[in-house]
Amino acid sequence: MQCENSGKRSGRVKSLYLGFICLVGVIALGTASARADVTLVKNGQAQVVILAPTSVMVPNIVLPLTATAVQKTAETQRQILRESVNDLASYLGKMSGAKIEIVSLDAEGNTEPKDGRLPIYIGALAEKKFGPVKQTAAYKQGFRMVVSKGGVGLFGESEESTSYAIYEVLHRQGCRWFIASELGEVIPSRPTIALPETDFAGAPGTWYRGIWYSDADFRRRNRMGGQPIAASHALEQYVTEAQRKEHPEWRAIIGGQPHASRLKWSNPGVQQAVADAMIAQLDKRYMPSISISPDDGGVFDESDDKAWDAGDYDSVMAGPSITDRYIKFCNIVAEKVAQKYPDVKLGFLAYVQYTQAPVREKLHPNLVPMFAPINYCRAHAMTDASCPSRQHVKKILEGWSKVCGAISYYNYMFNLGEYSAPYPMIHQMKEELPIIYANHVKYWQPEGMTNQDQIMPGHYLSLRKAWNPNENSDAILDEFFTMFYGNAEAPMRTYWTMFDDQWTNVDEHAGGGWDYVRRFTPEFMKQARTVMDGALASCRSITEYRRVKMQDAALCQFERWMKLLWDLNSGKLARLGPESQKWMGSQLHLSEEYAKQYAFSGVSWEPVYNAAALWMRDWFQPAYLDATRIFKNFRLISTPLADWKYCVDKAKSGEQQGLFSADFHDTDWKTTKLGVDMWSTLGLADYFGPVWYRASVKVQRVPEGKKVFLWVSREDGNVKLWVNGQHVPYVNDKGEAQEEFKNGYGKPLSFDITAALKPGAENQITLRGTRVFINELGTGGLLAPVYLYSEK
Repeated sequence: MQCENSGKRSGRVKSLYLGFICLVGVIALGTASARADVTLVKNGQAQVVILAPTSVMVPNIVLPLTATAVQKTAETQRQILRESVNDLASYLGKMSGAKIEIVSLDAEGNTEPKDGRLPIYIGALAEKKFGPVKQTAAYKQGFRMVVSKGGVGLFGESEESTSYAIYEVLHRQGCRWFIASELGEVIPSRPTIALPETDFAGAPGTWYRGIWYSDADFRRRNRMGGQPIAASHALEQYVTEAQRKEHPEWRAIIGGQPHASRLKWSNPGVQQAVADAMIAQLDKRYMPSISISPDDGGVFDESDDKAWDAGDYDSVMAGPSITDRYIKFCNIVAEKVAQKYPDVKLGFLAYVQYTQAPVREKLHPNLVPMFAPINYCRAHAMTDASCPSRQHVKKILEGWSKVCGAISYYNYMFNLGEYSAPYPMIHQMKEELPIIYANHVKYWQPEGMTNQDQIMPGHYLSLRKAWNPNENSDAILDEFFTMFYGNAEAPMRTYWTMFDDQWTNVDEHAGGGWDYVRRFTPEFMKQARTVMDGALASCRSITEYRRVKMQDAALCQFERWMKLLWDLNSGKLARLGPESQKWMGSQLHLSEEYAKQYAFSGVSWEPVYNAAALWMRDWFQPAYLDATRIFKNFRLISTPLADWKYCVDKAKSGEQQGLFSADFHDTDWKTTKLGVDMWSTLGLADYFGPVWYRASVKVQRVPEGKKVFLWVSREDGNVKLWVNGQHVPYVNDKGEAQEEFKNGYGKPLSFDITAALKPGAENQITLRGTRVFINELGTGGLLAPVYLYSEK
């Protein structure tokens, strides 16, 4: 196959685009010899007129509530094409200064303009002029672009794919949309615009490309679209409460009791009821994909369904994998649904205990797994030898690839649970996307956030690779840095690469913001500030400055975040509460300022309209507020207790062994630094159970009658305390004494240790931290230093 170039481009971009043509299936028709250009605009004067079907260009049609999914999709696609036509005229004009006219024509015979302007035919008009599209693709995404002396034709198998042909023209001319809003667009200046004569037919390299948070313009201009796979938590909803009452044998047995919602998949009645409900739903409102995913959570039938398991073990979930039992059930349902709806795809999350690929079952052709690696490291790539967690992701993906022909990939495009650290994902996306697309991933359905301030380079790379998996990643990134940042390209490339290297090269695998002290040192942060200041000074236009300034604001927020962590670890407690409130206020302000760019985590589903502020409030801020309370009302009587010896108690026999005894010999225990080392650092990312911590501290004499408290500034799970071998109960907010604190996450804890303490002497402290639930972040036990404080 020979492929033609697309006009005046650099050698790198020419080869990049030629790779797209050859490898994604764009077919060159005719010869590859040089041909005369077809001029669209000459010296700022339009030489063309856009001819679009009248049916496409009409205003939005308000559909009735009874409209089918097919009708809704058709109207959505029509609107996409209409706005694409408007974009074609608008951006040709922005490039050249010319005014490009759009004329609406009926496909059946309105007279075309006779004033000598070259027609650009859109959709059905182009097909009438030039013949069939000649390119078929999944979900009618094939398109064709014809450039000839007799006119230009832009059309596709559908109105959405006709839109792809329009943006093919603009993309070849150098138009780019790196983030949403005018701040993200890069449009070249060209008084004369010409295209070589050519006839191309092509299609995207994936069947669906999606993004959670962005505007319709950004999605359309980056050619996101196709047909998504439905995989929301829906399975239990197919069986009614009345059916459960009539058939109690359908209920899963969990903890020895019938479960309120979980179903027994091995029961034929359940299988038929689920299939019947799906068919009834499709009868009422047809859709190309329907979900068979169970409700969220990690408990499933412990009785009859176990006979369907294959005997494999899921180490991350610390229990048996149930994928084979689940797929066997799904296959039965899929076959029943396919008898009436042979083209409908049944989607499901490959998630929790059914994340791993099946070892026995093969998938029905209509089943599509949506691989969601939520419990795995987010810092590294599948190719990183230092990260067993991410390597395991690769093995799971390859396992699914062996048993099914199409996979949806539900990648997490943010550092789940914390949105202030710059998180470029450059290395991860460069390494993993080729592996992903080599393993039958046809649907790119990542979970996202309004976090362009965090993730811009890797995010843009993933969108471009979703359109064309074979496009050169380095060339895409070169375009991003040079075109988006202009004169500030060099320092901004350095800035993003610095952070990307820090994520990649540090051997830390916790998610959220708990591990940042280990990853982002004061020296690193100082260097990042120097580079950012240099980037601001490099700007030579208002637009360049605005783009860099957005990242400067993000760095300022992260500098505030890191200072809070450093101060908590070093004992500077006085201002932690007020400073955390300032961070919250700044985050809210920035999310409003950069709402159009979908940055700084502004979301409508949170009462304060900000996801990052939500996580700060619920997980991180409690320690800061409590620190200020202690500093204001009490007296610190110890430095931060950060260095501890620890022992992993997999047998859960520590109490029987007397690990809490004051005279227990812990000389062979390993050491850890609280606030720096997370359980993932200690090789315990997948561990559920107790870890024992021991340290000694000398306490000066305390005034008579004053209470002394031990403060655990942050924890994950259960915490039990002994001082000098004496158990100290936890007293909750209601004044109730408990043997241990249970089931917390980030909560600060105070224990009254007055009765067990020996003032003026060395005091031995033992804490047992037990991780009791999967939290997806690789943490557990004690997350930050321990302090002693007394009444004044």
